[in-house]
Amino acid sequence: MRWRLVGPFRGGRVTAVTGVPGSPRLYYMGATGGGVWRTTDAGASWQAISDSTFGTGSVGAIAVAPSDPNVMYVGMGELPIRGNVSHGDGVYRSTDAGRTWSHLGLAGTSQIARVRVHPNDPDLVYVAALGRVFGPNAERGVFRSKDGGRTWERVLHVDERTGASDLVMDPTNPRILYAGFWQVHRRPWTLESGGPGSSLWKSVDGGDTWTRLTQRAGNGLPQGVLGKICVAVSPARPQRVWAMVEAEDGGLFRSDDAGESWTRVNEDRSLRQRAWYFSRLVADPKDAEKVWVLNVRLHLSRDGGRTFQTVATPHPDHHDHWIDPADPERMISGNDGGACVSEDGGRTWSSLDNQPTAQFYRVAVDRQFPYRIYGAQQDNSTVSIPHRTTGWGIERTDWWDVGGGESGWIAPKWDEPDVVYAGSYGGYLTRFDRRTQQRRDINVYPDNPMGHGAEGMRYRFQWNFPVLVSRHDASVLYAAGNMLFRSLNEGQSWEAISPDLTRNDPTKLGPSGGPITKDNTSVEYYCTIFALAESPLRKGVLWAGTDDGRIHVTEDGGGAWRDVTPRGLPEWSQVNALEASPHDPGTAYAAVVRYKLDDFRPYVYATRDYGRTWTRLVNGLPPDAFVRVVREDPARKGLLYAGTETGVFVSFDGGARWQGLQLNLPVTPVTDLVVAGDDLVAATQGRAFWCLDDLGPLRQLAADPRADAVRLYTPDTAVRLGGAGVPRNDAGRNPPAGALVRWWLRDAPPDSATVRLEFLDAAGAVVRAFDRRGEVPRDTAERRVERGPRVPAAAGGNQFVWDLRGEGATRFEGLVFWGGVLDGPIAVPGRYRVRLTVGSAVREAAFDVVKDPRLATTDEDFRLQHDLHRKIRDKLSETNDAVAAIRDAREQMDVVVARARRAGRDAVVADSARALKARLTAIEETLHQTRTRSPQDPLNYPIRLNNKLSLLGETVESADARPTDQALAVWADLSAKVDAELAKLRRVLTEDVAAFNRLVREREVPAVAPKPVRAP
Repeated sequence: MRWRLVGPFRGGRVTAVTGVPGSPRLYYMGATGGGVWRTTDAGASWQAISDSTFGTGSVGAIAVAPSDPNVMYVGMGELPIRGNVSHGDGVYRSTDAGRTWSHLGLAGTSQIARVRVHPNDPDLVYVAALGRVFGPNAERGVFRSKDGGRTWERVLHVDERTGASDLVMDPTNPRILYAGFWQVHRRPWTLESGGPGSSLWKSVDGGDTWTRLTQRAGNGLPQGVLGKICVAVSPARPQRVWAMVEAEDGGLFRSDDAGESWTRVNEDRSLRQRAWYFSRLVADPKDAEKVWVLNVRLHLSRDGGRTFQTVATPHPDHHDHWIDPADPERMISGNDGGACVSEDGGRTWSSLDNQPTAQFYRVAVDRQFPYRIYGAQQDNSTVSIPHRTTGWGIERTDWWDVGGGESGWIAPKWDEPDVVYAGSYGGYLTRFDRRTQQRRDINVYPDNPMGHGAEGMRYRFQWNFPVLVSRHDASVLYAAGNMLFRSLNEGQSWEAISPDLTRNDPTKLGPSGGPITKDNTSVEYYCTIFALAESPLRKGVLWAGTDDGRIHVTEDGGGAWRDVTPRGLPEWSQVNALEASPHDPGTAYAAVVRYKLDDFRPYVYATRDYGRTWTRLVNGLPPDAFVRVVREDPARKGLLYAGTETGVFVSFDGGARWQGLQLNLPVTPVTDLVVAGDDLVAATQGRAFWCLDDLGPLRQLAADPRADAVRLYTPDTAVRLGGAGVPRNDAGRNPPAGALVRWWLRDAPPDSATVRLEFLDAAGAVVRAFDRRGEVPRDTAERRVERGPRVPAAAGGNQFVWDLRGEGATRFEGLVFWGGVLDGPIAVPGRYRVRLTVGSAVREAAFDVVKDPRLATTDEDFRLQHDLHRKIRDKLSETNDAVAAIRDAREQMDVVVARARRAGRDAVVADSARALKARLTAIEETLHQTRTRSPQDPLNYPIRLNNKLSLLGETVESADARPTDQALAVWADLSAKVDAELAKLRRVLTEDVAAFNRLVREREVPAVAPKPVRAP
């Protein structure tokens, strides 16, 4: 089994970028939740290079050693610590330009702001660690290693609540370092940026000792409470240093004496707004007057920072920027939309729509076919994307926005999928109708709270508040604030159907931010309903979980609610997701997180009695991988899936024991899961949407899978639907087209053992067969068919995709067609069986082939199409076999003529052979265009009967429909012409060839006519 990347290919947040001097097309980026990526074509395409090694997905810093570009260091955990921040696990190093990696420790640093490498020594490296976001810890500050990361020493530390926010090295003197320190603390209900620990430091001896530059009276820097600080040194004039300081009287400060004295050169708030989220400076390597400021926009000053102009980029919200020290026209920008490269100083940029690094908060699916996947992408729009298409991939034209905003739940109306409800922050909620493109605001209470704390709202709606359409009645819509609201008229009006279900603690309802800068976006709105689930079995049963640690249930649609919070659940926990069992109305599951309280342990609970008692289910889960979501498989009771901060887990026994289901899924936060039919869809925070196709093996897995030496799983229903499952670097991948067959082998069979897959129709006839060498022809070994895919037989899991086709037409060497197909006919809808043979073991399983449910095509239509395509296939094989037979006969005659020539009897035999070959060639050239050697030769040499047949076959299967009358007419015409030529050929082969053979015997042409050997 393998996870499949659905997409979308649209970049997510990138907070670390770098290029490589001397390699003008090579760049790296680090995504928040997406790992490390590389481009070798200046951003035209990107490849993930850290998936096989890294333990977390959020990247905070990347550095390439200037003296050896093969040496790279990556610091994990992003610095812009927004509400959905993910932690890192220390530092990684590569000595082969990212092909392999080793972990260097510092796992407790959590968030790493910068990594700097000495220009002449790739083993001398510095790390600026912010530390834990939600609690104090000692592993923060500036660290140094002199041996390539084997050992570390902390060379600068302020306190356990303050960490390094920036670190720069004087490009002309690597012993001179500047470090910005930031005192910051996040809690579920607030972000506190600033305090006595925030400071700016300098070292002139490579980090052995440091001097504090802030809180020194008279040097020009702010003297009050400071917040986040970033710094940059001009390579063109290293005495010039800039610092962006968050303070009441903050702004951009400049020193022209290496930090001794400072002048505020710019206080424009557009350069320092939301300082905790932005605040980065980059100095131009050649021009001392140029400095770049990263904020919502990308700003460039050409006069030392006094004035700025905005540089247009493909996406706002900038976090990192690298400029080639040798060529300032080359640069790469990291922002909330991904990474983009410029080779002309920022005038033009590469695309962001080639990076599958989107961050999604939740996932939903609808009931149409193919079903569509919905989610809200952080700092972008909502997305509705199909789980598969009939094309070469899932491309940009296949997905679109459905209203709402970057942070919301999405609820498609299951009886009318063109209508979608989508939320966002500030209580924003929309009804979108794709048919009319109308997007109507239907907020429960449309009083925009922006800039106010939670105390400023009549109703509190979290950044990611729940929105649901009832599974029992599509006209019922729910939206959750601190109370649960219901609308029966698509948002025209709302009624509260619950009291305040939260703790409603006024001490946690104030504004967020401070002590310098407030930041009220509703991310920190607290005491709200954060999770909501409706029983699919019993109408009126609703479960509500809050971000302050309470769970309630109603069994009468909101008339009465019971507090069923699990005993022992720690206070202020966030109930992140609830799952109402699809098998038992009294059973529910709760995924609870406490990482915002600095507790990363997993908390999963289950109740089987409507919340009266709960059991904690964490056996087998890593102790530091908190669980965001649990879902139960609707087809197998007790089969559970869990999405954690680092991947996916599965339980086959109702949560009593968990095991990994990561497979090929990258290490990334899994924010939500949903079972869609026979598939499991995952929303990730940094790697877009993924799908685990065909859950059959998990549903059928025995308690002890090794008890059976050969286990064939019943295949999922196969839909007659096109769409190539070809991997691409610019589009999502389709599932395999056809019937997916999976089996498990306890041991790999010996090479001599038979390994065969046969596909049988309802009558038991073999439609197609394959073995370890490929396709097994239906009749003789001389039949010239393409071998096709081979049947694997490895120990463990194996899979094979049957394309639903029967055996294709035969071919001959050098066959070139103008279009057309040699493929066999597609299986008609119905019941089929697959037979697996491994040595003496034989296993069979039945499965169905069905039509695309959107079609009105009848069984009779499919039968007529199949029968005609089969006839075309057979006639094409006859034609190609005839051409092969003609060529074989000519070759044999050439051999006979050569023997006759050596024996001195060539004249009559040669003349007869020449005439016979001419008759054969005339037939061949009617059946096949012998001059065609390349695909576009037919534009010069008209196609013949076999090519026409192949094209007719393509026409007949162009859609799932009965053949057109004109196709039947062309079939009758072509088949008659082919039959006439075959009749001629049979006469030539039976009569004329017989006469030639008599002549050969009469002329006594020797069977062997050796060349004379010269005497010594």
